[in-house]
Amino acid sequence: MLETLTTKDIAQDLKKSTRSIQRLLEKREIPYIRVPFRGGFTYRVPVFAYFEWKEKILNSKLQQYEHLSNFDRVYELKREWLTWGRNGLLTGKPFSEVTISSYDYFFDYYIEHLPRRYHRTPLVSLEYARLVLGNLDPKKYSLKGNIYKVLRSFVKFLIAKNHANNELLVDLEKVKPKRAYPPVRLHCTSEDYERLLDEASKRTFGQSEYDAILNKTLIATLGFTGLRSSELCNLRIEDVDLNKRTIFVYLGKGRKNRWLGISSRLLSYLTDYKNARPETKLNNFLITYSKNIKEYVPLNKSTLHQKVERLSKRLGIKINVHGLRRTFASNYANAGKPLNMISLALGHSDLKTTKGYLMTTTNEVIQEMQRW
Repeated sequence: MLETLTTKDIAQDLKKSTRSIQRLLEKREIPYIRVPFRGGFTYRVPVFAYFEWKEKILNSKLQQYEHLSNFDRVYELKREWLTWGRNGLLTGKPFSEVTISSYDYFFDYYIEHLPRRYHRTPLVSLEYARLVLGNLDPKKYSLKGNIYKVLRSFVKFLIAKNHANNELLVDLEKVKPKRAYPPVRLHCTSEDYERLLDEASKRTFGQSEYDAILNKTLIATLGFTGLRSSELCNLRIEDVDLNKRTIFVYLGKGRKNRWLGISSRLLSYLTDYKNARPETKLNNFLITYSKNIKEYVPLNKSTLHQKVERLSKRLGIKINVHGLRRTFASNYANAGKPLNMISLALGHSDLKTTKGYLMTTTNEVIQEMQRW
């Protein structure tokens, strides 16, 4: 007679719940036979088949330990994962360079926040994901969400390479971040935006005339177009046509192109900037002077964020680059501009996303209700 094990036997051997084993059987991950009885059937697992399966799983886990417990090996896998993403081998759709850069940054952030001393625990594991995410401030939902998203993508790559199994992906679900506090959505009123624009137009001590013109151009362009930071930095000379008063956004988020109009006020700022822009071989529309290499270089996101942060601190306004994008949406919606036009300008595919950008301050609500 064929010797078999019950669900309870296997649960005791693997130190798991009976329900967990039941799920594995239902998914046909453990080989079984069905034994009928009056009113239904029960699962029975042949002993020889069970131990073959168990050895295979143990070998798989040993491989996982071997590949994922070494920093150098993990970084090799990370480079291959990003290459797969860039070439569309992971999901069928290539990752954008913005996504590649973001994944690279948050993966390194995760690794850097692991304990310096570890045993043979894989660097990418439920234990360490729980440790890193648990040590972050609960208010940092966006940071936790980005790390979680990166880990899931990396684990999917490991599964495709047979360096991990689906169990790890299921385990990560246990630490999926959930928002505990209302999101902080920075934006400023039209009055504060005008103050920020005025402050950016002032030339401070030690600042070059060109840098002052660049600052006000950046604030004006962000506030009058709603461009994303990467889209603004990637503008080429041919993308900004002052005669036709158009801006062409080449391969914005989601690899989508779009056209924007240049208002009369923005035209003035862009004309001043173009006249002041130094002659270089660079094709980037916005350039800044690097004191390190003593030459002009393309404006990057880091420099852009620093400039906006510096200006906002001077005025005591809490705002950042993405907050100016929200400001653009809110100010034009309050001015009665059509929501679908604002949505197209922002490059959104869904009006619901645009509605989430529209911000109303408490004072505006109070003043409006007082007129009711």
